[in-house]
Amino acid sequence: MSSKSASTLLYVVKSHNASDVMEFTAQKKGLDRDKAHNFKFKADEGKERRPPSSVIVVDSKMTPLEAATLLWENNVMGAPVYDAKAKTYVGMFDARDILSCVTAAHREFLLMGGHHNPGEDTSRPLDVELHHKTQIELMAKALQHIKIDTKPPAPGAVTVPYLAARNPMVTFFTKHGSLLEICQVLTDRHKHRVPITDSSSGTPVCTGMISQSGLVAFIASKCPPGSMDEKMTDAGLPFRKDVVKVADDESAATAFELLDSTRLSGIAVVDEDGKLIGNTSARDIKNAVMDAGRTGMDMNILSYLAKVRQSQVVKNDKYPSCHVHDDATVGHVVNLLAKTGFHRVFVVDDDMKPVGVVSVADIIKFFTKKGMVTNGA
Repeated sequence: MSSKSASTLLYVVKSHNASDVMEFTAQKKGLDRDKAHNFKFKADEGKERRPPSSVIVVDSKMTPLEAATLLWENNVMGAPVYDAKAKTYVGMFDARDILSCVTAAHREFLLMGGHHNPGEDTSRPLDVELHHKTQIELMAKALQHIKIDTKPPAPGAVTVPYLAARNPMVTFFTKHGSLLEICQVLTDRHKHRVPITDSSSGTPVCTGMISQSGLVAFIASKCPPGSMDEKMTDAGLPFRKDVVKVADDESAATAFELLDSTRLSGIAVVDEDGKLIGNTSARDIKNAVMDAGRTGMDMNILSYLAKVRQSQVVKNDKYPSCHVHDDATVGHVVNLLAKTGFHRVFVVDDDMKPVGVVSVADIIKFFTKKGMVTNGA
């Protein structure tokens, strides 16, 4: 079965190369950075700031918390790790890796005598306040025990190279590399980004990154209006699959454990009737770490998210409910993913019950395979 949408997407890919995506991403990040700067740093106008680098590279000597903070400050989820002594890239540091440290710290917190909810064993306001203070102190100690901000070679310290080894660098591409070949690498949902390198000096130097989300945003910007107006089912875009979800009365700890075990950035949150009422995102991992245990992770997931999102609010951080109905067009799905920056959009039926999901990897796989068939390749 042919698909006009897949052909359109594939045509855009074949008409551009890696440097086009890198330039688009740099311009987009520049606009986003300017908006954030105007809002967040207005009071700091006299303070000198180092201009942001076009390529974020993590120093292998950083602690995981330092590396994660570097990524979040630059609004990226992953970056290559460079070992200056060995003069080589040791892998990719992914901000999701820090999540396992947070969930481990919570387990440590409970073992150290942490309570489930602030004030559950108390009645007077003063007692509640003291209890909450104790909880924060215990969680801080738990984080110290996990040693995500401890410099190696301290015994037991979790190191950036150790975490980066979980995400080995994929094939290197140059800025003139085939965008179609890059797409074929990114069809793997575990390959979130591809490094672009320059080897003119004799040693590969990372000059840019192309992520799954960045690629889809670029392609969406180049597609003519109305060129992807086919419904998902008519276009042959597969979306019906098991949805990873958590009940709204489950604890934040349970939800984050599920995120960590599935290596996902977003999962669906459903009510007692199975209806979609929310979802987590990659930004929530950042918020959970920056919260540093001030909010009890045994709070139900929606209450927890509302509290940490509010405490870590930034003007350009938005938390839209990312879903479409099963009769949505390919164009609507692609543009929603491009606009929100989410890695997946949930598909719901008329009762708002999730029946499937479409990820950025699914979109890339759709046009690289379906488009090739449509064009007779």
